[in-house]
This record gives sequence, structure tokens and C-alpha cells, in this order.
Amino acid sequence: MVTKAGNTFKKILVLVFAVCVLAASLTQTAKAASSSEKLEEKTAQIVGANVKANDSAKKKLKKLFTYMQKENDYGRKVGFDAYSGWEKDYALEMYEDQKGSCYHYAAAYAFLAKKATGYSVRIGVGQTDGFSGKLQKHAWTEVKIGGKWYIVDPNMDKYAADSSGKYFLKKRNSLKNSYNKFQDTAYYQAAF
Repeated sequence: MVTKAGNTFKKILVLVFAVCVLAASLTQTAKAASSSEKLEEKTAQIVGANVKANDSAKKKLKKLFTYMQKENDYGRKVGFDAYSGWEKDYALEMYEDQKGSCYHYAAAYAFLAKKATGYSVRIGVGQTDGFSGKLQKHAWTEVKIGGKWYIVDPNMDKYAADSSGKYFLKKRNSLKNSYNKFQDTAYYQAAF
């Protein structure tokens, strides 16, 4: 037999639980919004410090490519997981730590390119044999110009042998063998 006091207590517990779930959800939403604002602010800072408004789009892309190579180091991250919003988190980590994996390089450059040019920019996650001759997981950036996608990969350009300039604004087809013919590649849009 359940008493009125027992029913009231259960209702209060359900209400408290619902309030806790709602509070957690609102906190997570606020954290994501804050992170997005921080990413946009940091991206704008870097773009503003490295390119001029009257630079051509190609010149902006090149200056940001050079910035990525000069100002950032490689920092291995094991266990990449393409969770929702990973690209924003990885870009922000790269901007703050100035080191990261290929996923960090690709995400960070993608948001810089997007901010500087307004072009469609995506991050490719697939495989390459460009570092060692053996296939390994990798991420790179692609920029769409005049209806065609071009590869921009500051990580590969900095660390692969004999590659200086080889991975800046190159037609996808010219590098398809380096990127395993884009088989099993997943694409993520750079969008604030």
C-alpha cells in the first residue's frame, strides 16, 4: 500500500531528477556555444595577424599554410574518434597548444581557410602512404575553388620527405595515389 506521502516523495524525486537532467543539458549546450565562440574568435585573431584584407584568396591560403607550418609542431594523438564536433575541438586545441596530429593540422587549417576566404572547405579523413610508403590513417584539408577541390595539407608538406610545396593547393587527381585514391575517405565540413 502506497501512502499519499510516498506518492508525493516519488513525484518530488522525479521532478528533482528531471531538473538535474535539464541542467546538465543546458550546461553542455552552453559549453558547446562557448567553445564555438572561442574557436571563431581565435580563428579571426590568427587570420587577422597573418593576412591582409586586400590579399588575393590564393595569397591568404598560402600565408596561412606557411603559418601552420612555422608556428605548429607535431604532437601524436592516439585513438582518433570522429565524434560530433571533433573538428572544432581539434582546431581549437591546435591553436592553443601549437602542436597536434594530422587531424589537428587539417581541422585548424580548414577553419583558417574558411574564415579567410569564405570558400567551401572540408576535412578529409582517410589513408595516405605519403610519409613512409605504407598506408596509414591521415587527415588533410580540401578547398573548393571554381567548382574543383584542391588539397592543402600543411602536415604532410612539413613532415613528408622531399615535399616542400608539394601539398599546397594541388588538384585532388594529381595526388590521388598519395591519398589511397580517396577510398573509404570521410569528409567533414569546416563550418562555425
